[in-house]
Amino acid sequence: MDINGYLRRINSAGIVRSDLDTLRELQYKHAFAIPFETLDIHNQIPIILQINLLYQKVIQDNRGGYCYELNVLFHHLLNLCGFEVSLVAGRLHHGNNRYGREFEHLALIVKVNGRHWLVDVGYGDFSLVPLAIAPGEIQGDGRNFYQIIDPVVVDGRSYLGVAKWNASKQDFKIDYIFTLTPRELPDFYGMNEFHQTSPESHFARSLICTMPTPEGRITLINNKLIRREKDKRQVKIIQSEDQRDKILEKYFHMDMVYLP
Repeated sequence: MDINGYLRRINSAGIVRSDLDTLRELQYKHAFAIPFETLDIHNQIPIILQINLLYQKVIQDNRGGYCYELNVLFHHLLNLCGFEVSLVAGRLHHGNNRYGREFEHLALIVKVNGRHWLVDVGYGDFSLVPLAIAPGEIQGDGRNFYQIIDPVVVDGRSYLGVAKWNASKQDFKIDYIFTLTPRELPDFYGMNEFHQTSPESHFARSLICTMPTPEGRITLINNKLIRREKDKRQVKIIQSEDQRDKILEKYFHMDMVYLP
């Protein structure tokens, strides 16, 4: 993997050090440069978790990806840059205290200066900066507030939870639960297949593309383009696949020539 090519893709031109400031900058720039997207699942193009294939798709072909793709690539970059980083498994919160399957989500834990940090560039609408594994501490990324919750007991097991402030509920709501147990990439192969093929998979049922903007966030869900700017929300109905492709090129900077 070409580190310089990756750094150019996320608009990072600075000197890379294995410190917290660099980690914050890399995660922040990654979020603004590379969208979370499920076009390959929508088009029934198999997603194979090999670094060379992921690098070709996301970095060289100017695409995005979902958690397994983006966080696996970012893990590889951080490792090459000298960070102490591991893959961890998460279970998504589906509401009403219902959680998904083990290995349903893949995130990263990075150890810097003796502290552990949750890093995630593959969730979608998530923190733009690393979150310290400091349960109870309220942390912000300049847009939202987050909190690590410990413990969250599900199915008789204890997890950590990452929760985001919900202004309408006036409470922190859990996005997903996870443990600090280091995992290996093959541990996620089964759920990667599930997300692509199962009728129960949200990703197999819905086309999603989302990324932050300087003013808020832009999201494509099936035939809707949703733009949020502070307290404003605009929804535009997409009339055709050709219009959708033009939107993906214009707003998400994706080169649709690489898609069938």
